[in-house]
Amino acid sequence: MFNPTSIYTWLILMLLGFNTGILSGFFGIGGCFILTPLLNIMGLSMANAVGTGLFFAVMVSIFGGIKHYLAGNTLLKISIIMGSLSFIGIQISQPLVIYLDKLNLADFYIRLLYIVLLLALGILTLNKKQVHSSSEKRINHNPISMFQKLKNIPPRVLIYPEGLSVSIWVLIVIALFIGLLQGFLGVGGGFILVPVLIVFLNIKPHHAIGTSLVTIIISSIFATFLYLQDGKVLIPVSLVLGLGSLAGVNFGVRATCNIGGEKLKYLYSIFLILTSIGIILKSLNYSVISLSYMLILSMSMGFLVIFGYCFQKK
Repeated sequence: MFNPTSIYTWLILMLLGFNTGILSGFFGIGGCFILTPLLNIMGLSMANAVGTGLFFAVMVSIFGGIKHYLAGNTLLKISIIMGSLSFIGIQISQPLVIYLDKLNLADFYIRLLYIVLLLALGILTLNKKQVHSSSEKRINHNPISMFQKLKNIPPRVLIYPEGLSVSIWVLIVIALFIGLLQGFLGVGGGFILVPVLIVFLNIKPHHAIGTSLVTIIISSIFATFLYLQDGKVLIPVSLVLGLGSLAGVNFGVRATCNIGGEKLKYLYSIFLILTSIGIILKSLNYSVISLSYMLILSMSMGFLVIFGYCFQKK
């Protein structure tokens, strides 16, 4: 389906870039959790889709990250710590993708992991209740026992001036996990990191978005470099997608300022779950239906962001 000699292919890529830019600015993601599967559905091998998606994540995250930083939505210290630590996980998972690609198994395993993560994160984020009490009460609602044990181990990192802090070891575990998945899935990691920051660290949704984008900038540059060395990045495709995303990010960030945290969390959760359905369709070899579904889903969400939230007064 991917025809590099057709002008329609490049027009579709430009439109996809614009729409992904909107979603990136709005949800605080690199956008690749929907873009990478779409590139695969359009005909790219999963390894090429992964590498190309990561290059795109670098560009779109820079645009969105700067916007959110200027809007005061970024916890810069948290971003720097997690972005740097994620290098270890990326260095482990990226060679695995190259190995699976040589065995023609990358498509199956990467799609399967996408489906599991999108469903799990969508449901977890949807069920997360916002707590408005002390920092210790908020952290104690963490459903993962490992984080419960780690949260009080020093040294601790202050998240909010009013007293919410977290053990550095929790940030290390999250960063390694994000890095492993980022190198394997070809995503900036935002679709994973935003729910994790909200659910496990109780960071406010708007701050989770801005912090996620800046973290993605740091980690995606390293991951893209590794894939570029293995010839798995289609630079012209990434550039066209990135060019289209320039205008889209502005709409997305603007819309974020006009929506409440609970509604933003709800939309994000539903979008993750619906995206998993498109990947399931592709895995069942319903390629045309899957492509149509994913395009309609992403475009519909983009239009909702623009016309539902960009121009309304909060």
